[in-house]
Amino acid sequence: MNLCDKCPCYTLPTLDNKPYLAMAFDGCFYYLTMPNDNIIYKFDSDFSPNGEFKGSRAFNGICYDSFEECFWAIESTEYNRIFKLNGKLQEIDYIPFENKRCDYREMRGISYDCAKNVLVVAFNDAIFEITKTGEARSVIRNLCPYVLNVASIAPYLAIAVNDDKQQNILYYEGCKLVKTENIPLVYRIRDIVYNPCKPTLMILATKHCKYPRIFCCPSNLDVDCCHKILCHKKCKPDVPPEDKCSVIESVAKMETALSHILNAEGEKLQKAVAIADSVGELLEMNQSIHKTLILASQLEHILYAKLEAAAGLEC
Repeated sequence: MNLCDKCPCYTLPTLDNKPYLAMAFDGCFYYLTMPNDNIIYKFDSDFSPNGEFKGSRAFNGICYDSFEECFWAIESTEYNRIFKLNGKLQEIDYIPFENKRCDYREMRGISYDCAKNVLVVAFNDAIFEITKTGEARSVIRNLCPYVLNVASIAPYLAIAVNDDKQQNILYYEGCKLVKTENIPLVYRIRDIVYNPCKPTLMILATKHCKYPRIFCCPSNLDVDCCHKILCHKKCKPDVPPEDKCSVIESVAKMETALSHILNAEGEKLQKAVAIADSVGELLEMNQSIHKTLILASQLEHILYAKLEAAAGLEC
């Protein structure tokens, strides 16, 4: 039995069958690149669309760095640069690296090794570790068949390979092959990402090279504890700026209405003082106004909490 037959599957929406080529997971959301349109799409944990980011580059690889809380991405036309992206997927820096052993072959995929704090890059037939200062060293060389992508599951590496006759995911510990999983060729692997919170290996693939799928394959590997950092991340839903403004506007309208009520109570008290025939009538009026003021005070606490919540929303 192949691996896909044992794994739950999600079907992803796509426009005109354009392919997603790479995927990253930040502990809360999945980010899928679509190089054809220079867009990175955001999905929640159930792979429901949650937004998109338009960029200037066609990224064919992306990963999340839990140490710096940023993203690293690669582009097929750039053979010696790894781009750094902030939390909003905006390009803020890059790592230049030169190493003749890489032969400037096309970078196929990228992953982050949380145990070593280095980037793991897949080339056509080799896996390299690249530090954040641009130093590169080979980890696994002369891989055959053709390398599709790589995922760091420290201390392991999961490497997707394809030779047009079969497609496998190879698990390495150092230079030692410890396990092989078969993926049918009907599903072309685009990227693989480890989700330590499940824990599962997430496989981005296309059926018949057109229809995107996500396979969630349980992993029983004994992994490094650094992966758990992602699972402790507090996930806040993204709120569009117009929604945040709506919350603040609603508070302002409530405050305006409340000011009219308090003004009316003041006028009522003045009128009562002017026409009251006894102290009892004044006391009765005072009790009525007192109840209104208590309710207004309670409402002010609610409105303050609402403003605090709006201030904490991430737009």
